[in-house]
Amino acid sequence: MVHIGASLLLFVLAIISVLFSVLIAVKPAADPANSVLLRKANIAGLIESIVACAVLLTGLIAVYLGSWSLSLPWVWMSLMIMVFYIVALVYVTKPARLIVSQRGSAVKTGMQVILQIGHVLLILVAFSLMFLKPS
Repeated sequence: MVHIGASLLLFVLAIISVLFSVLIAVKPAADPANSVLLRKANIAGLIESIVACAVLLTGLIAVYLGSWSLSLPWVWMSLMIMVFYIVALVYVTKPARLIVSQRGSAVKTGMQVILQIGHVLLILVAFSLMFLKPS
């Protein structure tokens, strides 16, 4: 139950991150309004990273305590999606958000929004693997 709640919270935080990236993309340059948005986006990103780690850990605990084996393909794919999600969030998305808010171009802005939408799609794929449990 905690795992599902944390997963839904992660999805909401990913949508909020998309919203912040679009708002920052409206005027991609050094601006006082962008600095406030950037600060809020960084706080949301930090919370998103913590919740993503919690989802990963609760998923591992659920597999360990449940009747599923780690050798099932959907379990491994879901775990790898979450690991990739966390790594990309920290090492790709956050630096992209910082660059766009300081000296962004149209290409950098578009790529940042696409990265955020890609994160939402990764979460949707992980959700579908969890619910469908293909063997």
